[in-house]
Amino acid sequence: MDWTSLQADVVVRVALAVALGGAVGLEREIHGRPAGLRTHVIVCLAAAMMMVAGQGIAGIYRPGPGDIRITIDPGRIAAGIVTGIGFLGAGAILRAGDAVRGLTTAGCIWFVAGLGIVIGEGFYLLAVISTVLALVALKALDAVERRIPRVVYRSVSVVLPADKATAVLARCQEILQGEGVRVQDVSHHSSQETGRAEATFYVRTRNHLQAPKVIGRLMQIPEVQEARWSLP
Repeated sequence: MDWTSLQADVVVRVALAVALGGAVGLEREIHGRPAGLRTHVIVCLAAAMMMVAGQGIAGIYRPGPGDIRITIDPGRIAAGIVTGIGFLGAGAILRAGDAVRGLTTAGCIWFVAGLGIVIGEGFYLLAVISTVLALVALKALDAVERRIPRVVYRSVSVVLPADKATAVLARCQEILQGEGVRVQDVSHHSSQETGRAEATFYVRTRNHLQAPKVIGRLMQIPEVQEARWSLP
C-alpha cells in the first residue's frame, strides 16, 4: 500500500469512528445522560487512533540480523483499551437508594471503545453492523423493558398504640396480602413513655405505583396513626 492510499485509509477509519461512535452517543444524549455525544465520539475515536498507531508501529520494525528478534503485538493495545475504559464506565454509574442509573451508558462506553478497536483494525462491515444492532437494542428493547413488570422491594411502616399492636399488625398483613404485596420480614419496636409502637414490613411487589392505595387502606384502620411507604 502506497503512502497516499495509507493516508486515505487512516482518514476513513477515524471518520467512521466519529460517525458510528457519534450515533451511539447521540442516542444517549437524547436520553439526557451525562456521558453523551462528545464522550462517545472521543472514546471511539481514541480507540481507533490507538489501534491505527499500533499497526503503524508494528510496521516500522523489520526482522533484525542473525538471532535478533523483535516482536510487536498490537493486540496488547486493544487489551489496554478494554481494561482502561473501565474508569469511564464506573463514573457513569450512579446509585440513589435502590435505583441504579447509568448501567446502559457504561455499557455503551465500553461498546464504542470496542467499536473503535474494530474500526482501527479495518473491519468496517463488522463495525457498521454492530452499530446498527446496538442502536436497535437501545431503542427497541427499551420499549420491551417498560412492559416487563419488575419486582421492587419497599418498606411499609405503621405507627399505632402499643397495647393493640398484635391485632392491628395482623390486620395490616391481611391488607398487604390482599393488595398483592408479599411480606418478607417484619421489625417492631414500642415505647413505654409514649405508649406507641412502630412496625416496619419489608415487602416485595411488582407494582411500585400502588403506594397511595396501600397507605390509604392502612390508614382506614382506626388504630393506625401514621403509615409510610418508602425504600428499604
